[in-house]
Amino acid sequence: GAGLSRAARRGASSGAELQSRPPRPPAAGSSSSYPQPPGFRRDSDGGRTLTTRDLMATRAFLGYEQRVTHPANYRYLLGFLSGHAIIDPEKTLLSLRRVLSLLKKISFSGGKVLVVSTQPKLARLTRVIGEQSGHFYLARKWTPGLLSNWELSRRQVRKAIELSPIAQRTGRVRQSDVQRALNFKGIEHMARPPDAIVLLDSTSLHGEPAAANIPVIGVVDTDGPARDVDYPIPANANSVRFYHTLANLLVRALKEGEALRATLGEYTSPAEGDLPAAAGHR
Repeated sequence: GAGLSRAARRGASSGAELQSRPPRPPAAGSSSSYPQPPGFRRDSDGGRTLTTRDLMATRAFLGYEQRVTHPANYRYLLGFLSGHAIIDPEKTLLSLRRVLSLLKKISFSGGKVLVVSTQPKLARLTRVIGEQSGHFYLARKWTPGLLSNWELSRRQVRKAIELSPIAQRTGRVRQSDVQRALNFKGIEHMARPPDAIVLLDSTSLHGEPAAANIPVIGVVDTDGPARDVDYPIPANANSVRFYHTLANLLVRALKEGEALRATLGEYTSPAEGDLPAAAGHR
């Protein structure tokens, strides 16, 4: 009985000690409501670094069935599991790093990027990427001749966006005019061809970027070859989670390039009154 009472007293005292002990403060950079996954690292500036574990969580590694897998995409595969192609996450990660570095350089040099997708499920995401990054986008259809016949296409875009003389006089706009204007939504202020194109789906660009010497970045699944793509990103084109991750990375890379350009511009373009005096006029 005495031994049991001593154990009970020890348990009661330890419980009181735990209750009186102050709570442990959370680790730096962590959140109690949304803990970071173990494979997720943070950069020195607080940004998030993508890892292969993050790509696995987005289902980016799942490809099509073996019978529809294109032989040109075997170089991106780890193999086949249960009749489905498995994309190597390491190659997807390396491709993403290469693409993000290219976009950051283009944005740093003052270039513009055109984001293209004609799939309805990616229309809103395409518009968000363009609007948040400050670059151009096409989310409805690709008009043949947009790059190869630039001057003619530019007049066509301007004509589609402006109101017709009849609509200006009567104040009535036809539904066909609205739909035609929406087809060019996102490129109404594009005064010159883009420096790069980000293709989110398998839309055919008819070889126009290659003829205009414009690099194309595109998501490539296992069911078809990358004909118009110069910088392929092997991934599951049916994963919405992967596209949301990709959109976040694209916007971040473009904004980082512009921010670096603005920061360095403060040092390379001093004000006229701040210029140092010449050696002979001291």
